[in-house]
Formats: sequence, structure tokens, C-alpha cells
Amino acid sequence: MSRQQRGMGHGVGGRGRSTSPCSPRPAPRAPTRSFTLVELLVVIAILGILISLVTAGAQAARRRGAVTKAKSTISAIETAVAMYSGDMGEYPASGNASLVQALQDDPKNVDWQGPYMEFKQDDLKDGQLLDSWGNPYVYVSVNGGAPKHREHSFDLYSFGPNGQDDQGTGDDLVNW
Repeated sequence: MSRQQRGMGHGVGGRGRSTSPCSPRPAPRAPTRSFTLVELLVVIAILGILISLVTAGAQAARRRGAVTKAKSTISAIETAVAMYSGDMGEYPASGNASLVQALQDDPKNVDWQGPYMEFKQDDLKDGQLLDSWGNPYVYVSVNGGAPKHREHSFDLYSFGPNGQDDQGTGDDLVNW
């Protein structure tokens, strides 16, 4: 008996569905379970909340990091200025650019034992040292200025995140 006689033959060219009237019908598929629109919206809302929490935490960490970096820089400059003063017998002249130059550039003075501090080019603009927010540090010494808080040495401070002079209060970062 041939394949076609048994009901197992194929249509034209031997491809496709059986043309035999006795061929069995495929069994109906079981319904598949899928997510409803409400379930998808709930999942999207939960993911949005989680992402916003992570983003807020990362921003807070960045702010704390910027404050810590500025405080560390002020502390390092205080140490460098103390070493400079010990060698040279006076504090560097007032002004940010004068401070940077005094701490890292050899003035051809026999007492100078520096560099006392070296600065990254990314942290300098027009010869001035910038804080974490892109503003220059303020440096006022008894050598060419009148410090308000440490009258016999120097004041060094950053205006902090708001970039405004709060007279050493608020978010200003100071060495006094």
C-alpha cells in the first residue's frame, strides 16, 4: 500500500498539510499565561522607584565626596604652607595664584626646599587652584593681606557647593 493510500501523503509536491480527508486534526493548544497590563505597570512603577532611590543615593555620595576632597585639599595646603613658612620665614603672599606659585615653583632662593605641593593641571585655571565646584580657593595671609580669622598666619577657604561667600558659615569650608 502506498503512502497516499494510507492517508499519509502530502499535497502537491509532497509538501504542506495532508490532503487526505481522514487526517487527524491537531489538538488545541493549552492557553498560555501572560502578564496583564496592570501587572506590567506595577513592575515598571517598582523599577522606577528603585532607580530613583539609587540615583538619589549616588548624588548624595558625590556631594559628600566633593566636600571631603575640598576639606582634604585645605588640610594639605595648610601643611604645605607650614613647611614653606618654616623654610622661608614668612607665609606666601596673599592670593590664590601667588599661593600656587609659591608652593610649587622654585624662586631661586637658597632657603626654598620645595616643591611643597604639586597641583594637577585639571585643578588649576589661570594659575589658580579650583575647589570641587570649580571656584578658586580664597587665600589671605599676613604677607600682603589681613586675615580675619587667623590674624597671625593665613585664612584659607572655599565657598562650598553654593559658590557664595557666607563669611565662613553655611556651606563654606574653612581652615579656622
